[in-house]
Parts: sequence; structure tokens; C-alpha cells
Amino acid sequence: MSQLNSKGLSRGATVLTLLLGIFMGALDHGIVGPALSSILQEFELNTEWGVWSFTVYTLLFAVSIPVLGKLSDRFGRKQTFAFGITMFALGSVMAALAPSFTVFLIGRAIQAIGTGGIFPITTAQIAMSYPPEQRGRMLGLIGMVFGLGTILGPVLGGMIIENMEWQWIFLINVPISAVILVLVARMKQEQAIVKKEVDVSGIVVLTLIILSIMLGITLQSTGFLGLGVVLIPLLVMIERKSRDPVMKLAYFTNGSTLALLLTSMVSGFVMASATNLIPYFSETVLGLSKGAAGMSVTPLAIASVLASLVGGYLVDKAGAKRVLILGFALTLAAGAAMAAGVDTLGLFYPLIAIMGFGIGIIIGAPLNVLILQVVPPQETGLAVGYISLFRSLGSTMGPTIAGLFLATYDNGFQPLFIVSGAVSAVSIILLIFFRRRNLPAAA
Repeated sequence: MSQLNSKGLSRGATVLTLLLGIFMGALDHGIVGPALSSILQEFELNTEWGVWSFTVYTLLFAVSIPVLGKLSDRFGRKQTFAFGITMFALGSVMAALAPSFTVFLIGRAIQAIGTGGIFPITTAQIAMSYPPEQRGRMLGLIGMVFGLGTILGPVLGGMIIENMEWQWIFLINVPISAVILVLVARMKQEQAIVKKEVDVSGIVVLTLIILSIMLGITLQSTGFLGLGVVLIPLLVMIERKSRDPVMKLAYFTNGSTLALLLTSMVSGFVMASATNLIPYFSETVLGLSKGAAGMSVTPLAIASVLASLVGGYLVDKAGAKRVLILGFALTLAAGAAMAAGVDTLGLFYPLIAIMGFGIGIIIGAPLNVLILQVVPPQETGLAVGYISLFRSLGSTMGPTIAGLFLATYDNGFQPLFIVSGAVSAVSIILLIFFRRRNLPAAA
């Protein structure tokens, strides 16, 4: 097990350093929204261009997660985390000082790559720094900090826009990154490094596949989706020959890891479809104003933050599998109740809070704890990276499918809540039959 050397930062100080990186990345998820109109005005662009600020970020984040997760096993988690923080800071500077929208998007892409070196690496490092009986509690802190950052992001963004130029939305990341890098330099760790040739061909093809599939889902393009599917056999052929593949094929042939990856994708779908749908539902069905509708997701967000912390503690007491089933049971119950019909705020807010509590559990510690139980320690970064990747795929599918239902049916909310509940039920079934089958260590 990887432990920090006593001559470096204490274990507690290291955790705080890593969580500061998570908080900074989480703030960035929401802090850009309030500045979007100012950014578009700066570059004299129409509103429809604004979505690319988020699309580019989402695509490059998804690509970087498994790649940097794998490279952290090869070069070290400390080094990869420092790389992620550095890239995030450089991307922030480029976005703030961009002379054109194209350069701005490049800055956002570099930010996203950096974030891919922050999130999964933090999970892997904290998990491997604590014994199994304490991992749930510690990993629950990640979800709590991420949730707080996500909630505070739009608030902080609004405050900056009211008092300063929009560029400070990004420049604020620079001093925070500098502090983190100073602390990271003092981190010492003992980690078994996999010293093998980097799988460059696999990384390139995997990147193309992820980009194609994510673009296909986002743009509803069968062409991009088809390209992603066509490239999969090529990736399989490359990875079978690689000494240290970036995509371990055993993750998809081993029933335990495959079930967890699919469950992670469902968690992303449930989370994204709920968070994107609730404001629109509360405006069109419950008749709330646009401002009130935007705030209607608050009970879900608060409940999710609390559930991340509580769920982590429950994992250590009752086991990750049972807690994860509980989380999906809550999202199933809330989805079924919403599908049955909700027309009063007195019923709406409690159901959304229940949904949020379930979401906080299913995207939190339990899945990470379970995947780390079935993979060798030297694959920690890679495994956590794939859990995050599949969650991102599900998160991309959520808004797309929601849009299709709303465009196809007069009351598109009902079938969407039914689907959300149904996939939660499928995840429960997968977990009930889940049996721990450990993967062998790589030769």
C-alpha cells in the first residue's frame, strides 16, 4: 500500500492539499456560467457559441481521465497531480488573456486536461494512503468538497462579475494553484511504479474513440458515433499486443469490473438528467419563475453533499455494496414518484432531496471503494480513471436523452423519470449479483 514518507507532509496535510485541488476544479465547473454572457460579448459572438466553452471542457476532461490515471501508475501520482495543477493554471491564464475565442477554447481544453490529472489522482492517492476500513470515510470527503465547490462556483462567479472583469474568473486559479504546487513539492510517497513502455498508440486511438463517442452523443451525430465504434476493434488489437495497455481488456471481460463500470455510467446518467431537468420541470410544470426554477435544484445539491460524507462513513460500517444499493434504491424511489406525477412544491422538494441524497451516494465513495477491491494496487490510477470516464459518458448521455424525450413527447418528463428509475433498478440487480473476482496483477 502506498504511504507518505514521514519526512514530507503529514497524511492529514496531504489530504487537505489534494482536496484543495478538488475544490478548485469543482469551482471551475460552475464559476464560468455567470461570466458566459460577458465572454461572448468580449469576442462579439452569438449566444449559441457559449455551449462550446462547456463542450470542449467536457470532451478533453473525459479523454484525459483514463490517460492520466494510467500515467499516474507509470510516473507516480504525485508527479501526475502536479502536472494536472500546472496544466490547469496554464489553461486558466490562456483563457483569461485570450485574444480570440479560439484561443479561449484552447485554454479551456488545457484546463480540462489538467482537471483530468486532479480528480482521479486525488481519489487514488487518498484511497491508497489509508487502510481499507477507513477508505470510505476519507473518500467521502472528496464528494463533499466537490459538492461544496460546485454549489459555491456560480455564487463566486456572480460576485466576481459584479465587481471585477470576467478574466478574474480564471486568474483566481493561479495563486491557488501556486499554493498547491508548493505543498505538493513537499509530498513524499512510496508507490510501486510500473516501469514499462508508454502505450502511445493505445492512448492515441483511445483518445479518438472517446472524442468521437462523446461528440456523437452531444451532437446526436451517428457519424461520430460510428467512427468511435469502428475504432474499437483497432484499439483491442493494439492493446492485446501492448506490454502495458492504457485500456486493460480484462476490465471488460471480468464480470466484477464490467458491472462496476456500467454502474458508474448509470450514476452519471441519473445525476446529469436530474440536475439538468429539475429547473426546467419546476418552471414548466410547477409554474416557478426562471430565478426560482434555477434555485429549485438547491435541495438536491445540499442533500448530495451531505450524502457524500454520510455515505463514506456508512461504507466503513456496512460495506460499499450495501451502501451503493441503498443509493440506487433512493434514486429509483424518487424517480418512480416523480414519474407518477408531482404538482405541488410540498411534494416536489422532499422528493428532490431524496433524489439528491441517492445521487450523492452513487457518485461518491462506494464505487471507488469497490473497484479498488478488485484491481491490483499498481493499477489504482487506471481503475479509478475508468470509473470516472464511464461516469462522464453517462453524464453526457443524460442531457441528450432528456432533450430527445422532451422533444418527442407532450409530457417528456414522465418517460425520462421512468428511464432514470429503470436504470437505477438495473444497477441494483447488477450489484445484488455482484461477486468480487479479483483481477491478477500484470506481469
